[in-house]
Amino acid sequence: MEGPRGAKREELSEIIELSNKVFRSELSGDMGKEFPLLFSPENCENLRIIKEDGKIVSLVGILFTDLVILGNRIRASLIGSVATDPGYRGRGFASLLMQDSIVKSLQEGADLMLISGGRGLYRRLGAVNAGLYKSFHIPRSKLSSSNLTVRKVKEEDIPVLLYLMNLEPVRFERSYDELKKLINTGMIVNEPGDVWVVEKDKEIFSYFAIQVQTRWGKSLHIREIGGSREAIIDSLLSILETYQNDFILLDALLSDESISYIMEKKGIQPEERGFQGTVKILNLKGLFKKLEPYFISLLGEEYKKLTVKFEPSLSLRYDEETLDIPKDDTPILIFGSVEKKIDIPEKLNKIKRIIDTIFPIPLVDYGLNYT
Repeated sequence: MEGPRGAKREELSEIIELSNKVFRSELSGDMGKEFPLLFSPENCENLRIIKEDGKIVSLVGILFTDLVILGNRIRASLIGSVATDPGYRGRGFASLLMQDSIVKSLQEGADLMLISGGRGLYRRLGAVNAGLYKSFHIPRSKLSSSNLTVRKVKEEDIPVLLYLMNLEPVRFERSYDELKKLINTGMIVNEPGDVWVVEKDKEIFSYFAIQVQTRWGKSLHIREIGGSREAIIDSLLSILETYQNDFILLDALLSDESISYIMEKKGIQPEERGFQGTVKILNLKGLFKKLEPYFISLLGEEYKKLTVKFEPSLSLRYDEETLDIPKDDTPILIFGSVEKKIDIPEKLNKIKRIIDTIFPIPLVDYGLNYT
């Protein structure tokens, strides 16, 4: 066995071939073209591989990126394309590569790991489903026409899109070149899709990325939004007419009160969902440090009274009250979860008040950055 190690540039085509064999054997498409940031020559060191019998047989892809969460920049590793050749499964290669990916992520300064999957492999390593989101099922009957125009995004729109993205309180950091590549894939969260802009008199108010699923009958699913929520909703009848569909799904962060207010006026209630994968906190102390300005902004001088210890587990102490949280539950405490709730004893009323004030923190949804 050779590895785990980072790939060499000359091995990139073989890596893409393995990924296609695992993920595109029954589907059309090419992983290299659909995920150009992950499968790029510049990212080869972060494509962690194992070779056996002179060929690459197992892969874990890492893509490092910065997240902005409520004004705080957090380094994250995105894990995707976890693949083992069918003839070499059952030998623990994926587990070795995931452990190697954790080490590599820590070396690169990542505090958080987002994994596009919920396999037992990830959960055994302490990853859990965390993050709170909502989906709205919007029928044609709830929509009306407007004087807004919708059209597919053009390259010259990218600066405006980046401006709108930068106004979002929870987002992925994207450069011009990165966004251009992501748009040009024609993929939204591992399915074909399009990015649209909403405008009036050539002024762009909003954008959204819509997934067009056709394998089980056509369905439309908006997986990322930015800009005016009202303009997006006012444009949806035109979108349904364009795709000749009778309803559309729209995803948003649970914390997005603007979209909830608009939907409530239309009599549409959301369904809560979790992150489309699993989350592992790599460096809890580092994550708390990055989020400290947010904590201080909400708690003021009271934050100084809060004592936080990170080993062997997260321990919060306020006055005479102490709450200990197991390591694997820390993403659930910080970002919330639809799978599990953190029960705080009633006697810890001061700690509970602190926790209810600062948590849960919204977590990015994949959208264009699915890996």
